[in-house]
Amino acid sequence: MTLRQVVLGAGGVETTALGFGCANLFRLGDSAQRARLLGAAYDAGIRHFDVAPMYGLGRAEAEVGRFARKRRGEVTLATKFGIEPTVFARALGRVQGPVRRTLEALPAIRQQARETAAGPGSGHLGAMLYSAEGYDGAAARRSLERSLRALDTDYVDLLLLHDPAPGSVRSDEVRCYLEEARRAGWIRSWGVAGEAGPTVAVAHSFGHSVPVLQLRDDAFVRSLRYSELTAGAYITFGILGKALARVVEYVRADSTRRRRWSALVSADCGEPEVVAPLLLRAAFHENSSGVVLFSTIRQRHIHDAVVAAQIAPDSADQALDSFLTIMDAELTAHKTTEDHR
Repeated sequence: MTLRQVVLGAGGVETTALGFGCANLFRLGDSAQRARLLGAAYDAGIRHFDVAPMYGLGRAEAEVGRFARKRRGEVTLATKFGIEPTVFARALGRVQGPVRRTLEALPAIRQQARETAAGPGSGHLGAMLYSAEGYDGAAARRSLERSLRALDTDYVDLLLLHDPAPGSVRSDEVRCYLEEARRAGWIRSWGVAGEAGPTVAVAHSFGHSVPVLQLRDDAFVRSLRYSELTAGAYITFGILGKALARVVEYVRADSTRRRRWSALVSADCGEPEVVAPLLLRAAFHENSSGVVLFSTIRQRHIHDAVVAAQIAPDSADQALDSFLTIMDAELTAHKTTEDHR
């Protein structure tokens, strides 16, 4: 399949409008499964792959690098710096298969583990697994050198500051190093990635337009619409994470509501397989000139995401318009009521 191409700002990085996020790659039990998943994304037309040193407890970059080795000129590799796995995490990473299989069988515990180990500031477990190396020139250099070795490549297309907090970045020093790395050919472009509020604040600290901003976004958050942004290009992520469950649970909670939504959209909005493509299509409308990141461990979901990406963002989409209208009218009002209880 051929996906729509976008150019990420003045850096000239050309890639696909749909990108594949590798944060969940190690939820698959062995390297052969992970290689097949990455291969399926590539065969479906996806050329943008997003990874970070902390993913897979320090092992994801190497797996993505093996996948990309024979395709290097055809794929865009984005990685990050600022958060690294600890020595304990790297040791655990070598035997993480049985732990992850246990967590997959226990959804409630799995979700709790994810929330308390999302990063170095997310809880005791997060602090055990990840360390914030800092956001200065020396930290950026060390992390990039490690990532180049792990990915087994001479350059990365995009290097992003990973979840920096406002006030934590030596902006002039970091910009100086990243521009030096760009001129040397070690990176093609750079940017800042994370939650919208802190990420935009950090971007402003650079004083000049940041080449790329990578922001958490979904049909409720709408970071690109409501944030004061200054960047050459935008990547959005987290499109399905919370929004998909929120919509499906709300629709399923009332049979009359489910029939009403389904009649308006001409599909059963109580089914995740119906709602997920709609949320992705909404994301492409919001970020029509950038990249929308998508993550899954199921090959069949890749095909659905690619189909959603192939619909031109400026084309008429009556089902999507109806879906967004009823979602805004009912779920926004529902959330406001819940917030005031």
